[in-house]
Amino acid sequence: MLEKMNQKIESLQYKSCYLSFKNYDEVCEYIGKQHRIVLSLDHFKFFMEAIGNPQNDLKVIHIAGTNGKGSTVSYVASILQEFGYDVGTFTSPALINRCDVIRINNHPISEKQIVSYANRYLDLCIHYHLSQFEIEVFFSVIYFLERNVDFCVYEVGLGGRLDATNIVSPVITAITNIGLDHTDYLGNTYTSIAKEKAGIIKEGVPLITSEEKDVCLDVFKEMAHDKHTCVYGVNHPHNINVSREVTFDYKWYHVVLNTRAKYQIKNAILAIEIIKHLYDMGYSIMDDEGLLKGLFQMYWPARFEVVREDPLIILDGAHNKEGMDALVESVKYLNHVKVLFSALKDKDTHHMLEDLLTITDDITITEFEHDRFGSANQLKEDYDLEIAYDYKKWLLDNLNYSGTLIITGSLYFISQVRPYLLKILKNKL
Repeated sequence: MLEKMNQKIESLQYKSCYLSFKNYDEVCEYIGKQHRIVLSLDHFKFFMEAIGNPQNDLKVIHIAGTNGKGSTVSYVASILQEFGYDVGTFTSPALINRCDVIRINNHPISEKQIVSYANRYLDLCIHYHLSQFEIEVFFSVIYFLERNVDFCVYEVGLGGRLDATNIVSPVITAITNIGLDHTDYLGNTYTSIAKEKAGIIKEGVPLITSEEKDVCLDVFKEMAHDKHTCVYGVNHPHNINVSREVTFDYKWYHVVLNTRAKYQIKNAILAIEIIKHLYDMGYSIMDDEGLLKGLFQMYWPARFEVVREDPLIILDGAHNKEGMDALVESVKYLNHVKVLFSALKDKDTHHMLEDLLTITDDITITEFEHDRFGSANQLKEDYDLEIAYDYKKWLLDNLNYSGTLIITGSLYFISQVRPYLLKILKNKL
């Protein structure tokens, strides 16, 4: 397929920019100047059609939803890897650098490979006016085809219907849940957002969801009916126990998750159902022992990530109403909780803080570098909360706190805090 794609590219009539990059930083700087959000899929579809739709040769599981997408992707990938498959994943946002978004068997694409793709294809991408995110989706398709992976698991970036990942031809689609997030782009009702998320449903391809709200399920079923397919839900777990691990029973499985986050139960169950449907459809093998081992071995940083035991320090990228609801539910059993919070200004930070105040009044507001960051004074509103403009100093001052530290509010915030915190913790050893 790649040979045919390159032949198609050579036959296209376009004026080459003759781009030449020496290193990864040059590529990032150049791509970063491209527009980031495109509220249309037409031109990206046109681009992929022009080069022969190489993405159609991938075996894809496509996952949308407001929260839990990345965790579900990771659970599915971990199980399939345990079955012996090579698995490509595409997730966002990046936590360490942009290479994070494209992985095979949980190993990120190399900077050298990105430079190679940029020198070969980026002038074509610019000619077709691709956004930064569309370029990364395109590079992921090439990478997964070159490495001949068995499965690809794609996480939707924003919404679903118009998201750049929606050029894939999946064998299964999944939606984790529907929440009132990104309302500027997706609408401000559950119905409107559900329609955008359900835009990933394809003709004859089953949809699996852990969403339970009738108003959303009605949308899914209507859109699935139009695509001549079905919607499958999940069952409820039993015998839930949360300590240093999460355990529960689901159908005939006794599941142990290597996390303290109760909210991961739903994501793990959705992954189980995705795997079972892959097996029932003849796409994969099924091994109960491998499934349980894959669930336990899943690692997804910044999602209730415990980076230190004493004091207990938890990093969690909860960045909207539903995400904070889930985080608070998972930390209710902890004592002497202290929170460091920052978020983007376009999020429902009022509800997020209201949630956090149900578990502690020891909340400090801080700031981080981002073009959409919320200032500390803006986030604080009229709450009687502390402000620490320098989160690094706050971390150093609280490393000996005799309780639990929770750092949350935005994945972009966590992506800046995490490397600094891990560095100072390493130096303390």
